[in-house]
Amino acid sequence: MLHISDEALREGSERARDLFALGRLSSQEDAAEVFQRLWTAFGIGPEKLPELLEELAQIMPISGVPEIEAPLSWGLTAGVLVGLIIADSATPLDELGDLPIFAD
Repeated sequence: MLHISDEALREGSERARDLFALGRLSSQEDAAEVFQRLWTAFGIGPEKLPELLEELAQIMPISGVPEIEAPLSWGLTAGVLVGLIIADSATPLDELGDLPIFAD
C-alpha cells in the first residue's frame, strides 16, 4: 500500500495545479501534447487511454444527458491524473533500489 504523507500530498497537489495552469496558458494543441506525454509517462499510452475513458464512462452516476456527461467525464479524467501525480510524489524513488521501474 502506498502511504501519502502530508508533504507528498502538498507536492503532488502543487505539481497538478502547475500542470493545469500551464494547460490553460498553452495553445490547445500544446496542452494536448503535454497531457498525452504525461499519460504515457504513467504507463497509459494512446492505446490504453480510450480504455481508461471507457471505464470512467461506466462509473458515471448520470448517463443520457450530454450537457452533464461531458464535464463530469472531464472531471473524472482530471481526477485520475491528479491522483497519479500525487501518488508519484509519494513514491520514494530513492528507496526502491534495483526494482525495474519504467513506463511502457
